[in-house]
Amino acid sequence: MRKKISVIATSLLLYLFVKEVSSRYFVLNLSPSMEKGLYFLREVDELKKGDVVVLNIPLNIKETLYSRGYLPKNIKTLLKEIVAVEGDIINIAHKKLYINGELKGDIAEVDPRGRKLVSFAKNGALKKGEVFLLGRGENSFDSRYFGTIEKSEILKKTILIKEF
Repeated sequence: MRKKISVIATSLLLYLFVKEVSSRYFVLNLSPSMEKGLYFLREVDELKKGDVVVLNIPLNIKETLYSRGYLPKNIKTLLKEIVAVEGDIINIAHKKLYINGELKGDIAEVDPRGRKLVSFAKNGALKKGEVFLLGRGENSFDSRYFGTIEKSEILKKTILIKEF
């Protein structure tokens, strides 16, 4: 009986340890908006274009993501790439996204299920502390639809260590 309790206690402690360590240092992405795989989490020091980051889901889009089934309700963060920073010029014209005059992608009018999407309407230079995020997948729900975010909303930077 003591051995059984010891095994259960050891298993529980191991489970809690792995859960704590993995959630602090790694994130698993299964969404098609970025490369599927295991990402190592790093502290945010300096943010620049090309950094892949983890952020809390912005409050203004949380209900949309959950109610449309884009994400299950147990997912609380997003994984996206920084494509524009302070001073970069965002321009949305003719259902296309341009950053500093360079075409970066299309703006969809509807999602894959035919539901209307509202695109980000601001054109102009990003202000201090703002970043613009894109996913790498065709149907990514990103800054094209929810707008810029503040750098302070970014939780961690990432490095893809194993793609699936």
